[in-house]
Amino acid sequence: MASSDLRTRAVLAPSMLALIGLVYWLDHDRVLFDKQGALSAFVLGALGIVGAIEYCAMLRKAGFAVSRGLLLCGAVALHALAFPMGWHQLDRELYPLVAITLLILFPLAARSLGKDAMQRGLEEQGATLLGFLLISWQMYLGQGICFRNLPSLLYVVLVCKGGDIGGYCLGRMLGRRKLIPHVSPGKTIEGALGSLASSLALAFFLRNSLVPDLQMGPALALLAGALLNATTQIGDLVESLLKRRCSAKDSSTLLPAHGGVLDLVDSLLFSFSAWFLFLVWLT
Repeated sequence: MASSDLRTRAVLAPSMLALIGLVYWLDHDRVLFDKQGALSAFVLGALGIVGAIEYCAMLRKAGFAVSRGLLLCGAVALHALAFPMGWHQLDRELYPLVAITLLILFPLAARSLGKDAMQRGLEEQGATLLGFLLISWQMYLGQGICFRNLPSLLYVVLVCKGGDIGGYCLGRMLGRRKLIPHVSPGKTIEGALGSLASSLALAFFLRNSLVPDLQMGPALALLAGALLNATTQIGDLVESLLKRRCSAKDSSTLLPAHGGVLDLVDSLLFSFSAWFLFLVWLT
């Protein structure tokens, strides 16, 4: 990585952490909204919509058929529905996921029956639903975490992003053996282990200060750290696979030396859904 990129990242990373801290403080103390979690949920919804736009742009540029209109309409509707939701009744919380997924699928399936659409109809269905499941579902469940237990959202972000930073640093210093070079040539086994160790340590030491009401003992905290780190690393690799398949270096050029929104939240996508289910089980 060029030294200029490293300097940009050195400035950008603390700035993002400061922004996350500000949003959390405003939300926790209900400075802007009466309902705790609403501001963080709004930010996650906005990120989910921008991520869906980047996803469509990447796939279309690579020649894949994807319904941008249906995906974005579904994403906007899903993230908007997070706000009136009660978020303490699982069947009601999951209903929008199923309903909007079907509302996206049916028009795509019907359209693929046309004679002129047969060649690309199945591809369009698959690519559009993949984007909705991969981005919109995960960010919607992240919004649910905001409303169910706001401090645990910060817990997830710190454990996952701390794992990212630990893996990057250890990989740069000690990385020798490639982890999965056909997907991400820069990832190493040493970096993956460093990421796991960082997430485990953060999950253990942050549990009492951030989520004391969840009453996680040491063993449960380490289990949570391992779960979050596994989903973090898989999410990062899946987005790398997507970019490689689309011959794209980054999901967009929105963030200097970093990429786009998908590059920012890729490691959180599967972690949001995993933690949401973990949180439901705990509470």
